[in-house]
Amino acid sequence: MPSGSRGLGLLRRSLRSSAERSVYDVLRYSHLATRPFREGLGPRPAAQSARAVRQLLDVAAVAITDTTEVLAYAGAESRKHQGASNLFQLAETAMESARAQSAPPGWICGDPSCRLGETVAVPIRVGNDSVGAVVVGRGEGRDITLGMARATREVARMIGVQLALAEHDTTRQELTRARTVALRAQISPHFAYNTLTAAASLVRRDPDRARELLVQFADFSRYILRNDRVNTPLSDELRNVHNYLDLERMRHPDRLEVVFRIDPGVLNVMVPVLILQPLVENAVQHGIEESGVGGVVTIVAEDRDEEVYVAVIDTGPGMEMSGISDLLGASRFDAGEDHYGVCSVNQRLQTTYGERYRLSLDSEVGEGLTASFCVPKFRAGMTA
Repeated sequence: MPSGSRGLGLLRRSLRSSAERSVYDVLRYSHLATRPFREGLGPRPAAQSARAVRQLLDVAAVAITDTTEVLAYAGAESRKHQGASNLFQLAETAMESARAQSAPPGWICGDPSCRLGETVAVPIRVGNDSVGAVVVGRGEGRDITLGMARATREVARMIGVQLALAEHDTTRQELTRARTVALRAQISPHFAYNTLTAAASLVRRDPDRARELLVQFADFSRYILRNDRVNTPLSDELRNVHNYLDLERMRHPDRLEVVFRIDPGVLNVMVPVLILQPLVENAVQHGIEESGVGGVVTIVAEDRDEEVYVAVIDTGPGMEMSGISDLLGASRFDAGEDHYGVCSVNQRLQTTYGERYRLSLDSEVGEGLTASFCVPKFRAGMTA
């Protein structure tokens, strides 16, 4: 038996009264019945849910459908009932009417001696649309009571909530992907031009260095142009930033100093792709290059319990706080090409993790600028 199952069993036995155990069972099976649909309406989550709903409602059989077929059936005489045309017809009627529909014993399979009692189908709604149905069958000789119908309706409502959240997750991921694609198209065309020009100027007088410059630029470009992911390990982001800064130091060998302060324990944490590059590029362009005398860019990644703190610090001329407020509040259209990347980082942090997670800019004129943010170490759905 899995250790998690043993733990739940011990927890249940530790409850002192039958009432406490009943409340625990209801909460546990409610979670098991509805949480699978966070990944959408399909056969796998429907099968997991149907078994839990049967336990939750203490009924003989449960079926879950979408708008075209029965996705899962758990309970009495599954071979006979799951493929019965009347089962989906009952669910379809409930979906079309947006109301619960009941059927007498034996109606589902057409067998008067069927061990399945009265049956009720309740539509699963997302917004104004019926996207499926929960069908519940009582045991032989048992009717659907008003309380049972209400409990089934509540299960269907909670499933609808999970499906709505799944749609929201999908929309958020699509928005993040679109912003990442737009950012890839924005990343410093003049940096690419300057790097290739520098390589061309070295071809005759220092061919080895020119070759090294082009190889690193190829690695950097390959990472920037990849369209197969929206999230990546922090280690990949740091490697890409390292390539970028190496290229900049080749162009400005005496003006740019780079410091990495990285906690090894956070390297595998998943973050949005290209979440560091725009901040580092901003530090080099508007911090170091504009200073006229060079300076230091420091990259920080610290373990802070449940979160990772990331910062990009430059020793450039800094900016007034009013300018920082305007920049963080700007849309992608108002920010302009020079600051689009910084605005994109702020937007993508909030889209990915929620309003609490946002970019922070701290600066004073003549004192440099610190761009920082936190990300949670673990977040459901954060995969490459």
